[in-house]
Amino acid sequence: MSKRKNNTYSKEFKEKAVRLYLDGDESYQSLCDKLGIRDKRQLRNWVAKAQEGESLDDMRGKHTGTRKGRPRTKFDSIEEELAYVKAERDYLKKLYRSRFGKEWGADD
Repeated sequence: MSKRKNNTYSKEFKEKAVRLYLDGDESYQSLCDKLGIRDKRQLRNWVAKAQEGESLDDMRGKHTGTRKGRPRTKFDSIEEELAYVKAERDYLKKLYRSRFGKEWGADD
């Protein structure tokens, strides 16, 4: 069993590959074979990004400014934490109401 190697390509290499594809008449596969790119989907993604005006920089591990994952769980004051917990409770009540058409704890 062979180990899969993750290749990283420089921005200049990606731009050159995109330019060769757009200026030439070669298929994705033949150009990938020439340049040593493992999968033609990679080149196709670069071409699509270039045509949409997006950057070809490698953004793995870069901070994008948007927070994902778990919400903040450390608070500066007890009042701040209480407001957070109340908002969380209200959200869950609203979600329950929209799913089941009745208030939480209401008898059938």
